[in-house]
Amino acid sequence: MENQKEIIEHFKKAVSEIWLRDGQNTWPIEINSIVHLFMDIFVDELIKDIERLEAGGFSDEQVAHKFRTAARVIRLIMPCVLGMKSLGLPIEKQREHVFYLLSLVKHLKYGDLFNRDGKNIVFSPAVFQQTVDETKMIPAANHRKSSLPVHKLCAILWNYAECVCFKTHGLIREFHGPYRSRGEQEEILIRDFNCLNPAELWEECKTVKYGNVRVVTAYEGLQMRIDIYNNVSIKDGSSYINSLKSYSIEADGKILDLDEVDRLCKELADVMIAVTTKIEGLHWKQLAEKYAEIFWFSKKELRDEFELDWRIPRVVKERIENGELNTRLPNLSQRELQRMLRISL
Repeated sequence: MENQKEIIEHFKKAVSEIWLRDGQNTWPIEINSIVHLFMDIFVDELIKDIERLEAGGFSDEQVAHKFRTAARVIRLIMPCVLGMKSLGLPIEKQREHVFYLLSLVKHLKYGDLFNRDGKNIVFSPAVFQQTVDETKMIPAANHRKSSLPVHKLCAILWNYAECVCFKTHGLIREFHGPYRSRGEQEEILIRDFNCLNPAELWEECKTVKYGNVRVVTAYEGLQMRIDIYNNVSIKDGSSYINSLKSYSIEADGKILDLDEVDRLCKELADVMIAVTTKIEGLHWKQLAEKYAEIFWFSKKELRDEFELDWRIPRVVKERIENGELNTRLPNLSQRELQRMLRISL
């Protein structure tokens, strides 16, 4: 069993590899330039929300399931570290809270916590086999007629998640696998998209017909790897479209045919255009407030249990209105980002 120090180090290594590769999160605003305006308040509330649940008799497993997915918890950790630093918590206390959040992830996935084996295994073997047995997989006999529309939907859903939740899109999406059925060589990737119509954040999302979409795809020869942030990579020269063998698309329990998939793509694209148009017209303070709102929405279920208002408090709005962008570290190199992570915990 790994101890707290080992687990924290493995987490830092997994995240630093992504930072080294991908760099900063800049759309629609650099998140590190605004977190000083609200993240300390968010973290303080989050800790108290969890303590309230625990005092109410909720187990760690029950608290974990309030977050719904492992991806949501993992995406919260590094912003929370910044918030804890702003609160002035000693590093030992910061590590304690990070360790607790990672312990919640253990209740939400079956496989390695950090995907060190290149796999994000959420389902146990038994649950996966039951899922496969209950899923009607459709052969992808003609790539142009089936694989292209399937992957068009996947691409639109990915962009939709980032459009409505910015870089906290772990709130909406979780990719897990690759799984293998007994005796089969095909790699099965499950793409789950949740909370697709968060009208509390964007009224434009009211028009989205489905709240949850699951895309199950079986591939051959991709050699997929999935990192801790659910980014999927495949071997050089391979193609999702050409490697697809079968698929299933389900929305709110309903199996979608390709005509319905096409309608859903158009519906999501229309919402993205409307939301993006609105975003492009926002001042940085309005973007900062929206970012804060997305973070507060990510823990809404923790407060619903006690019928508490999930929305951002007035003090956050006042801070943003009276605050300034933090431009001291505007253009960190990838190496500098990695170093910042090493000294953060």
